[in-house]
Amino acid sequence: MDMVMYVARQFAIAFAASTAWGVIFRAPKKRILLAGLTGALGWMGWLLASAGGLEIVGRTALGAFAVGISGEIIARICHEPATVFLTPGIVPLVPGITVYAAMQAFVAGDYLGGLSLATETLLAAGAIAGGLAVATSLVRAVFRLLKRRQR
Repeated sequence: MDMVMYVARQFAIAFAASTAWGVIFRAPKKRILLAGLTGALGWMGWLLASAGGLEIVGRTALGAFAVGISGEIIARICHEPATVFLTPGIVPLVPGITVYAAMQAFVAGDYLGGLSLATETLLAAGAIAGGLAVATSLVRAVFRLLKRRQR
């Protein structure tokens, strides 16, 4: 039961963070909860990858992929631009603590440790971009194929 509570708490925190950023980015009021859901689903992808033993770049890529898939599908269903859901959705995946740790290491004089953490941060940021790009391309291709079959 502890694992269920842990996952539920993680889902709720990611949902709250993404919803808050949806408000900050002025997402349409009727879509803010869906933006929060997108972020929470992305974080569930991150947790799943973490349980699978992936490191931060792989976890972040899988989480961004989940954000991209869910955000694009929700955008199609709601007839909204995908950025309404993608921008708040990636917030839980941003490696803020790693940036902080890198800066702290540089200030403390641990240049190799700081460089290692900064590199990890840049790779995680690239993983966000890559995961979103692959997911967006995949969803758009699938919807294009479905539209052709309906004709």
